[in-house]
Amino acid sequence: MYFVDGKLMEKRLSYLESMIEEFSKMKLPETSESELALERMCHMMIEVMMDIGNQMIDGFIMRDPGSYEDIIHILVDEKVLSKDEGKGLETLIPWRKELIHHYIDLNTADLYHSFRKQSSTLLQFPGKIRKYVENELGPVSAFLPNKE
Repeated sequence: MYFVDGKLMEKRLSYLESMIEEFSKMKLPETSESELALERMCHMMIEVMMDIGNQMIDGFIMRDPGSYEDIIHILVDEKVLSKDEGKGLETLIPWRKELIHHYIDLNTADLYHSFRKQSSTLLQFPGKIRKYVENELGPVSAFLPNKE
């Protein structure tokens, strides 16, 4: 059995919430500084969701993912996310490759609009994770206890 650090998951969820909150305040970038901030926020939202998804998959002994998109598919299959939420988040995953490999030619307006379109799904993600963890944890837990 693989043990998952619940405190780390909560830190990641809080970090994601802070990124989502900052993104919600953002307008379409008009300066290079705001473009860079947008790129960083979007990249980190994707990365932290994938890290959280992997923690869930490991902690609840779900099937192994074969790709980043598969992490979302597994969360849908395991009823952590709805099909619609999964489809919405899946539209954001290709941006990871753009942000990492094609950053010189990145269309920040398209990036902004893609994430803006999924704002409500992004907002729901942390709560969905917390709810699933709360509902699924029984007397035996694969999550390490929170230690102060």
